[in-house]
Amino acid sequence: MKHLLVVLICITTLGKVSYGQISDKEIVFESEDYDFGTVNFGKQKINATFIFTNNSSIDFKIREVKASCGCTVPSWPENPIKPGQKGVITATFDPSNLAGEVDKSIEIFANYSGMMSKIIRIKGIIKEPVSQDMSKIYPGQFGYIRQSKNTIALGDILTSKTYSKTVIFMNDYNLPLSFTGVLRKPDYVTYELSKTVIPPGDTASVKIIVHGDLVNNYGLINDDIVFKTTDKSYALKAVKLAFFMREDFSVLSKKERKNAPSLMVSKTEFDFGEMKEGAVSTQEFTMKNSGKTPLKIYRVITHCGCTTIDLEETEIAPGESKTVKIKFDSIFVSGQAQKEVTLYTNDPENHEVVLYVTATVKEY
Repeated sequence: MKHLLVVLICITTLGKVSYGQISDKEIVFESEDYDFGTVNFGKQKINATFIFTNNSSIDFKIREVKASCGCTVPSWPENPIKPGQKGVITATFDPSNLAGEVDKSIEIFANYSGMMSKIIRIKGIIKEPVSQDMSKIYPGQFGYIRQSKNTIALGDILTSKTYSKTVIFMNDYNLPLSFTGVLRKPDYVTYELSKTVIPPGDTASVKIIVHGDLVNNYGLINDDIVFKTTDKSYALKAVKLAFFMREDFSVLSKKERKNAPSLMVSKTEFDFGEMKEGAVSTQEFTMKNSGKTPLKIYRVITHCGCTTIDLEETEIAPGESKTVKIKFDSIFVSGQAQKEVTLYTNDPENHEVVLYVTATVKEY
């Protein structure tokens, strides 16, 4: 059973105004995928460019662009793109300590109609390091068992699929070193060791497998798997996992999709106006399930402790409406603020819904 989880992450950005909505077909990208081909391990940063044209009759405003991992840093136009004009989204990808196939997603939040966001991608292949280069990987790490990467960024993961990445470990000691088990790992992860004993100067590969159907959460997931070894100077070897978990609705039959829940939100933008620092204000909105089966709210993420949402029940029956309160507490906030609340649901058309909260906080 999926459980509701509320995660608080503080951010403060510039305020915004409302814009008309544009079909994603009217924002035409020259390419939605940036393929950097095949590069050697340890290559310098890669700069990806995505050029698009606003073919609509109204301004196109990008609210935010999010990358699937910290190795990718996006930038986008602050000002609206006028009708007929071109715009550019850039992303700097740092491949340091990464190897193998790369597929990084970049999510664009803008004034789209019919959808909350659009995905563009950076793709390519980074050659695995040769064994004689392994001693150069993570030269400052503790211990004698070195590893080719300490973080696996998997991008988007769907509930119906299985994903895997390989980490190479090298014994930089003059005696054999061994894997002796796992200190901890998520239930959705399995792994395959090429060998448990690593001779001096030799390597072992560990295939880490993520089973999407066993991940009991949605949105950004950060986790790790920690191996135990006989490396006396630093026995624990951790590999961090980072990915975005999403429901795979492509597996639904036509009948299941026709009978799916359908979320209708009365508003997605909440302007609390001018507030004194420390003041608290509340607004209401309506969530209605216009579909034929129960609507489930899997997860709610409020991006700041100053913004909370009153959602006691996480299931809405077909035809049922619920009034939900969203509260903004301006304590420890000053100036122009924009916050977000993200809902993950079982509606195929509105799996991820973002609510935008803005306010102007004045000091006493």
